Amino acid sequence: MLVEIDINTIKRTLPEIKMGVDKYLNLMDSLHRCDVSQDREFQKLYNGFYRMRQRSQEFYQKYFEYMELHKSSMVSFEEVLSYLHDATERFEPSFASKLLATIRPDMPVWDVNVLSNLEITPPRYYQKNRLADTVKTYSVLENWYARYLKTQNAKEIICLFDKFYPDTQITDVKKIDLALWSLGEKKVEDIT
Repeated sequence: MLVEIDINTIKRTLPEIKMGVDKYLNLMDSLHRCDVSQDREFQKLYNGFYRMRQRSQEFYQKYFEYMELHKSSMVSFEEVLSYLHDATERFEPSFASKLLATIRPDMPVWDVNVLSNLEITPPRYYQKNRLADTVKTYSVLENWYARYLKTQNAKEIICLFDKFYPDTQITDVKKIDLALWSLGEKKVEDIT
């Protein structure tokens, strides 16, 4: 499933996400400067960046309380996903990964376009072992990043990202994540 991201496409799409990169940097700068469970500006910035909308006030409260409590810890995707499910009765792999990737920027984000571009099929809503299958799918995503970051193509994408956005201190995983995000629904080319 290893893919090669077209450098010419990334050259065109990376400049288009400048506002998103700026929001991300502001978000990450704010994370440890405030109580995210109480700071409405942080929450508004976070919700806007990650497009987290139309959830109940209780969901937001539990979500940001968990983030505040664990923002300096090494929680796992499974722990975040399980907590959100138990606390809110919602199954939210995307938002669980976004919380995780915020407190652990070396972790990838579960995004429908990224999964599609990487040809990773998420579990269906009706699956019996949905939690375990979702954790396995996230593990596939993590493993893809681990393998891909060793490739020459990844090194070129990271170098290109650094040219567009120098001195950002963004992790390599997040640089690739943002590059994939910049593609939107465009497809990457399979090289296997």
